[in-house]
Amino acid sequence: MSFFTSQELILNDYFGKVICEPNWKWSRENEPFDDYDFWYVWNGEGEVILNGTSHQVRQRDCFLFRPGDFTSARHNPQRPLTVTYIHFSTKGDSTSLYSLPSLVNFDPSEFHEPYLNRFIDVKMNQAYGHEEEAKMLLKLLLLLFERQTLANQTPGDSARRSINRVMLDIAAHIQQDPGRQHSINDLAKLAHLSPRYFSLKFKDIMGQTIESFIIEKRIERATYLLKLGMNVGEVSEALGYRSIYFFSRQYKKVTGMNPSMMRS
Repeated sequence: MSFFTSQELILNDYFGKVICEPNWKWSRENEPFDDYDFWYVWNGEGEVILNGTSHQVRQRDCFLFRPGDFTSARHNPQRPLTVTYIHFSTKGDSTSLYSLPSLVNFDPSEFHEPYLNRFIDVKMNQAYGHEEEAKMLLKLLLLLFERQTLANQTPGDSARRSINRVMLDIAAHIQQDPGRQHSINDLAKLAHLSPRYFSLKFKDIMGQTIESFIIEKRIERATYLLKLGMNVGEVSEALGYRSIYFFSRQYKKVTGMNPSMMRS
C-alpha cells in the first residue's frame, strides 16, 4: 500500500492555476519553503534552481518542493509558464515524501491533468464535502507522482506504458460494446498497429488472445442480461449471435452451464 493513501494531508489557501506574468520570477534562495508545494507545468519554458541544481523546465514537468528547499525560478517571457500550484503540509512521519525525487515529467497516459483541474474547481467552489474531495484528489496526484517516479527508474518504460495504455483502451472499447462484431483488423486500426503485431501485444499485455477476450466479455455481458430477466433468445440477439444454438454452445463452453440456468 502506498504511503500517500494513508498520509494525513493539511491543505491551505495557497493554490491555483496561473499564466505567469512576463516579468515573473521567483527567488527563495534565502528563505526556504516551510511547507510542500506540488508544482505542475502545463506549458512554457523556464528554469528552476533547486538547492543549487539547475533544471530546464518543460511541459508536464512536476516539482515536489519540500520544507527546507531553497529555490529560484525564471521563465522565457515569449513562452511564459502556465502552472498549477498546490501548497500543503502533513501530519505525522513524512519520510516517504522526502524519499521521492524533486522532479518528474508526467507521461500523458496518466490522465493526471483532469485531477489537477478538478482540484482547483473543488477548492474554488467550496461545495459540500469540498475539503475531503480536495484531499483525495491531492493524494491521488501524489500517488501518480510516486508511480511516475518508479516507472522512470526503468529504461524504456515510457514506451511500454504507452503500449499498455493503448491495449487497455482497446480492452475498454470491447467491454463497452461487447455485442459489436469486433474484428481484429478494425481493432488494430484503432491501435494504429498491424493486425499481427496488435494481436501479439494484446496477448502479451492482457494475458489472453484478443479472440478469447472478446468472447469472455460477451459472455460476461450475457450473464448480466440473463440475471436481469432477459430470455436466452433475447440475449443472443442483443449480443449479435447468428443463432441461439451457437450462443448456447459457446456460453456452455465458457461457463460450463446452459444459459437458461442463469436466469433469476
